Amino acid sequence: MLYRKFYEQAYHKYLNEENINDYILRVLIMEVQGMTGDMSEFFLRDEELKNEEVINSYIERVIKGEPYQYVINKAKFLDNTFYVDQNVLIPRLETEELIINLIKNVKNKYGDRKINICDIGTGSGCIAISLKRALENAEVFASDISIAALNVAKKNADNLGTKVNFLVGNMLEPIIESNIKFDVLVSNPPYIQNKKEVDKSVLDYEPHLALFAENGIDYYEIILKDVARIMNSNSLIAFEFNYDQKDKIEELIKKYIKDAEYLFYMDFDNKWRYVIISIK
Repeated sequence: MLYRKFYEQAYHKYLNEENINDYILRVLIMEVQGMTGDMSEFFLRDEELKNEEVINSYIERVIKGEPYQYVINKAKFLDNTFYVDQNVLIPRLETEELIINLIKNVKNKYGDRKINICDIGTGSGCIAISLKRALENAEVFASDISIAALNVAKKNADNLGTKVNFLVGNMLEPIIESNIKFDVLVSNPPYIQNKKEVDKSVLDYEPHLALFAENGIDYYEIILKDVARIMNSNSLIAFEFNYDQKDKIEELIKKYIKDAEYLFYMDFDNKWRYVIISIK
């Protein structure tokens, strides 16, 4: 059977399934067919389906709730494809927005200067690797408490031919121990307080260590109370946070950073989502 015929049949068969749609079907088929191009390649070609048994097993896993990115061990972030498994969060569009904005701020502030960047709680490494690829003069460090997550991040750095210095440890601890001063700090730490907020597929499959914080803002306070120990003057800090945490984050900024300038941003869904702080 030609793969596009299989797609048409599967599309009508699974039309009313909650966890699968036409886009995901195409992604799964492209993976089995070994296609590495963009989605247009699906429609420009047609050939025999290579392994119907494998594609059916992929579809079954997605229908049961497993995110398709874990099924194929791939997720897009900005212009690159990252390896992902259940040791790391799946990269989100909201985080892409933060990194695009941060790159613009860094270029405006530092130009071609050599700078040091640290990414706290790197997970898949998508933030650290994307920053290094966009800012060639930056020396990028990335930390995580999870060795399994760091192994994923290292794999992605190797796959994308990008040099990032990886450190194992909790929050700022390995950064402080490195005795390096930084110009830019970025973090998308665990920030979900209420498990009822998240979709079942997220709750069942993504690592809770990277998702949940007892009081929501715990990790921002851990970072901010000691951040002066690792930052240069005239530096930047960028955080992603939950939509309802803006006021609490602002209180922490005022509490721990004197004379800071900061700007909050909304995401594509018009929810408060991230902040960029400028330290004088």
